[in-house]
Amino acid sequence: MLAGLWARSKIFLGCGCASLLWYDNIGYVHTVRGQSMKPTLNPGPTRALLRERVWVSKLPHTPQRGDIVVFRSPKHGQRLAMKRVSGVEGDVVKPSKTGKTGGEASVVVKPGHVWVEADNHETAGRDSNEYGQLHVKMIVGRVTWLVWPWERIQDMRRTEAPVRTLESGGTEEG
Repeated sequence: MLAGLWARSKIFLGCGCASLLWYDNIGYVHTVRGQSMKPTLNPGPTRALLRERVWVSKLPHTPQRGDIVVFRSPKHGQRLAMKRVSGVEGDVVKPSKTGKTGGEASVVVKPGHVWVEADNHETAGRDSNEYGQLHVKMIVGRVTWLVWPWERIQDMRRTEAPVRTLESGGTEEG
């Protein structure tokens, strides 16, 4: 009886270790909360069962403009946030709102940092407009697939930020 229990315990322990290794090194399914990435993610109601789920890849990747990334919030260390990279090292970025930038017309992204913004510029979502440039070491992973709901499954590596309307009546990409 003890031999059978020990055999089952080894299987359980092995599966647990494999799961931890997978989560820490490969990726995981992340629930999208809030409206800040609308219309790209969570375009409809955000009740618990209707929230979209995405695959977050933790494989090594240099952030590129247009990537949707999950990162540790600079204001709430353990809380994760999800935004789109709109500027990488050396880019000159025009903030979409005034915040930490103090109303500057443009910001040069420092080495080892990115500028992240929400797709939905009408929400009060926290992004680089509020807390400044994000160090790349705070990035946990890159959103690569929308995996739930079934009818919206898609490759998120090829998505583009929505075009936003400017106060002047014109439009601007991302």
